[in-house]
Amino acid sequence: MNILINGQATDMPEKTSINNVLQHIEQHQTGGIAVAVNDMVIPKSKWSTSQIIDGDKILIIKASQGG
Repeated sequence: MNILINGQATDMPEKTSINNVLQHIEQHQTGGIAVAVNDMVIPKSKWSTSQIIDGDKILIIKASQGG
C-alpha cells in the first residue's frame, strides 16, 4: 500500500501500525514526537493498535529545544 509520511510517498505492507511505520523510517526514539494520521493526532498509547490504510497521510512531528 502507498502512504505519505511527512509528504514523502512510501510503500508499506498491508496491516501496518503506526509503530511499524516508525520502525520502517528508523525512528527508534519515540520520546518527544507526535504522530497525526489524516490530520488527527493519535495518542502514543494507540500507536501499536492504530492500523494504517492505503492513502493515509502521516505527519511525524519532533519536538526541539531552542529559543
